[in-house]
Amino acid sequence: MPVIKVIAESIKLLGEVVKRTREIVDAVKDGRAYLKRYHPEAQGDLSSLLRQMQQAIEGLASVTKVISGFRFVVAGTSVDRAAADRDLARLNDYLIEQRKHASILKGNIRELKADCDKVRQLRDKLDTRTKSHSWGSMFELFGAKARERSQELHSALSNFYADDQRMIELLSHGLAMTERALVEVEDALGPPGMLNPYNVPVAAEVLGLYSMIYRTSDNDLHSLADELSEACTAIAG
Repeated sequence: MPVIKVIAESIKLLGEVVKRTREIVDAVKDGRAYLKRYHPEAQGDLSSLLRQMQQAIEGLASVTKVISGFRFVVAGTSVDRAAADRDLARLNDYLIEQRKHASILKGNIRELKADCDKVRQLRDKLDTRTKSHSWGSMFELFGAKARERSQELHSALSNFYADDQRMIELLSHGLAMTERALVEVEDALGPPGMLNPYNVPVAAEVLGLYSMIYRTSDNDLHSLADELSEACTAIAG
C-alpha cells in the first residue's frame, strides 16, 4: 500500500519522541532523591515542566487513537446483501466519525502541543538553579549520572517540547497520516459515490492493518503519559 511507507516514517518519529522522553523521565526518577536533598526549591518548577510534557504526549496519543482503536466484525457475506449493507453502514459511520474527530484535533493543535513558551521558561529557570547557570545544565540538579548526559537530555527536551513549530509539525504530520489512512480505507470501499457493500471485508482489513500499526505507538504514548504523571506526583510530594 502506498501510504504505509509514509506512515512508517511517522511512527518512527513518534518512537523517537517516546524514547527520548523516557530517557528524561528515567533521569528524573534516578535523581529524585538527589534533587530533594540538594535542590528542593526546584521541585515545583520541575513538576510543572513534567506536566507540560505530559500534556504534549497525551496530545500525540489522541492522534494515534483516531486509528488505533478500530475494532470491526463483519456480520455478513457476499451472499447476504442485507447483512452486507448493514456492515457498509456501520463501517461508513465509523469512518465519518473518525474524520470528524481528526478535524476537531486539527483545530486544537495548539492546545494539544502544550505551552512551549512555558516549557522554555521553566527549562531556563531550572538552568539558572545550577552552579554553572549554563544552557543545558538543569540536569545537573539530578546528580552525577544525569550530569554526564545533561547536554543530550537537554537537547531532547528543547527539540520536542520547547519548539513550537516542531511540535506543531509533529502533530500536523500525524493527523495528515491518519487522514490518508482513512482515505485509503474509503477507496477500498469503491470509487467516490459508488460504495460497494461487498468490499467491506477488504476495507475493514485495510483499516485493521493501520490500526495494528498505530497500536504500539498508542500504547507507548499512553504508558509514557502515566509515567510522567507519576513522576510529577512523586516530585510534588
